[in-house]
Amino acid sequence: MRDAFAISAVIGVMVFVMGSMMAFFAGGMAEDGIEPALRTGAVLGAAIGAVVLMFALARVRDHAEKGDARDAVRAAEVEALRAEMSYLSDASDGAWDVGERIRRERGVLTFDMHGLDAASAAGATEKLLAIRSSLQRVRIVTGRGEILHENSADPGIRPAVLQRLRIGAEAVDWQVLVKAGSITLRPMGIAPTPAQRAGRFAIFVVPMCTVMGFTFRDLAGSTMADQGLAFGIGAGVLLTALLSSYRDRSG
Repeated sequence: MRDAFAISAVIGVMVFVMGSMMAFFAGGMAEDGIEPALRTGAVLGAAIGAVVLMFALARVRDHAEKGDARDAVRAAEVEALRAEMSYLSDASDGAWDVGERIRRERGVLTFDMHGLDAASAAGATEKLLAIRSSLQRVRIVTGRGEILHENSADPGIRPAVLQRLRIGAEAVDWQVLVKAGSITLRPMGIAPTPAQRAGRFAIFVVPMCTVMGFTFRDLAGSTMADQGLAFGIGAGVLLTALLSSYRDRSG
């Protein structure tokens, strides 16, 4: 809740400053034009800040309402994956325990492959891809692909898992994030509807273009001020369009 008010206040102040400057410059920069420019900036800043606050509070309320349901879904997700992978406990002669190796760490469903061999890890990856519709973000602990100590994972696990993911991850809407010792499978996210994209663009295009326009105008200097302003506005439109296509990855 506090963050929602803070974000709306920051954006409102930014629009107020930029709007006042734009109104002052448009009015010819006369001394008696300062007060009207400030009033114009205040109206713009208050309006944009109110709109941002409204959307932020709606987002906070939505998260609060879904909090308990999300916890239940996450717990069910762990149990479902354990059920799917329980066969690995027998296949590994007890070296891999499903209750210990499939868990949730810092909110992320984690599949620790220590104790498996490369073939079992590859088969488990294929099963992960097959049951993608019941999973969201998954972190696979593979080890670094080399033997560093006696508890290191089988060095063949990492290349075997990566090979399967390169073939099938994109097809099931998973983005592969490779890190040292682990691989995170992140949903590509839900693309915004045309109405959502248009709404985001309408909200942010004015402050973004204002900031970018005046920034590049100042950087261009007095001899190229008009060109710098035009470039900044164009860049602001492009950036706003890109930001408006943000995918929801909160699932």
